[in-house]
Amino acid sequence: MSADAGGWLSLSEASKLLGVHYTTLRRWADAGTIPCFRTPGGHRRFRAADLTSWLEGKQTMVPVPQPEAVVQNAVGFTRQEIAQKQVSGELWYMAFDREDERRQMQDTGRSLFGLAIKYVSRAGGQEAVLLEGQRIGEFYGKRCAERGVSLVDTVRAFFFFRRSLLRATEPGRNGVSQVDAEDVRIHQQLGYFLDEVMHTCLASYEQTCRSHHTEGRN
Repeated sequence: MSADAGGWLSLSEASKLLGVHYTTLRRWADAGTIPCFRTPGGHRRFRAADLTSWLEGKQTMVPVPQPEAVVQNAVGFTRQEIAQKQVSGELWYMAFDREDERRQMQDTGRSLFGLAIKYVSRAGGQEAVLLEGQRIGEFYGKRCAERGVSLVDTVRAFFFFRRSLLRATEPGRNGVSQVDAEDVRIHQQLGYFLDEVMHTCLASYEQTCRSHHTEGRN
């Protein structure tokens, strides 16, 4: 539905008007920050007049950068790297040979990507998001130790995803000559988030190995 049809905008049209990513606008609408109408089919619709008024009164609250879009593009880039590189022969990949295990690891991986999006998007409350990311790192470390993946291969697996994600969000990668300071901030914060998750992963790996060693001696 276009703005000409009664002044109502779709989620995509409204996000373009505000200059934010559609996922950001969807979150604002669901939180009641921006007026929104739901169609019988569940689609969000926005009045152009409401958005204009909101912009005039809340302009400072609208972030110009779109970190969510950046990280979502990075997710696609990472998946492309996985498809292009033959990871099926890597020891860390072969260790999880059951379909349900690989599905579980994929699901937690998607959750980690979602947390990365939240972390670089928020101006506050990042500690809680980081804690959730660290819990996923703890899960990865524990599972790798339990499946007999070496510490080296565990690090190798994490670095594969870390490198792909950071390379995809590297400032200026898309040929833009002028690098925005916000691009640099997103890249740095994403690196910090992934580093902290990796540290928790390795600590969990070592703790699991020590626990198994102690149990074996008793």
